[in-house]
Amino acid sequence: MRRSTLARIVADVLAEDDIVICSLGSAGRAWREASAPNLTYFASDPMGMAPSLALGFALSRPDDRVVLIEGDGDLAMNLGVLAAIAGAAPPNLRMVVFANGRYETGGGQSLAGRLDLGAAARACGWERVESPPADADEAAVAAAVRRMYDAEGPAVVVQPVESEASPYPKAGRWSQADDKAVFQRRLAARDESGGRT
Repeated sequence: MRRSTLARIVADVLAEDDIVICSLGSAGRAWREASAPNLTYFASDPMGMAPSLALGFALSRPDDRVVLIEGDGDLAMNLGVLAAIAGAAPPNLRMVVFANGRYETGGGQSLAGRLDLGAAARACGWERVESPPADADEAAVAAAVRRMYDAEGPAVVVQPVESEASPYPKAGRWSQADDKAVFQRRLAARDESGGRT
């Protein structure tokens, strides 16, 4: 499955008022290209911190569903966060891992060993883990994403995706600080207008 296909499947399942946190790298770029209407924060460096950010966000905003769009390389940089999330058990947190087995953006290096992030999540105490096989068709993956979405969190889908060339993009229009400020303003405006939109 291509990253763009998985991003579209996820976008089709999410409600417009869900808040999305994206890790740096190819998973986040696939989400940006999906043009989903969700209020989205695109995390930047340091690599591996997006899950911690999503956990903090979910805990601080219990009335909002928070969905983390994550790459397996990014998650591999901070595996301990799986235990932290399981321990905190925020019911409003969901995660979709785009698992290509590589640090795609950083040069395409393979992840060390045979990392099974679904098994790692289960070992850390996650009860709701979906791990469709690499050859699953779109309908099966969409069903897994829907089960993850409908379950009480924390819940995760770890979906194998094809390894695709993903050079690091040119610098964006704004700095990371500017992106953060825009996200915060949009979030505040949403809250002032009665919360969920």
